[in-house]
Amino acid sequence: MSFLASISVEDLRLLRKVVLNVHMAHYPSNFLSDYEADRVIEAFGEETCQNLIKTAVDSGAGHEL
Repeated sequence: MSFLASISVEDLRLLRKVVLNVHMAHYPSNFLSDYEADRVIEAFGEETCQNLIKTAVDSGAGHEL
């Protein structure tokens, strides 16, 4: 089972914003979807995603993205 099911909807939206705006910034626009972002998030793994969430919340990026 995917660890994405254990992440709150708010945190998942934040992760998707970070991944789409930072990690997938140079991808073609037809690849910029929630599905593709979720694939990248899954590849990062649970611990890395928790660190990304913490960094985004601490920096206030959730409100800017």
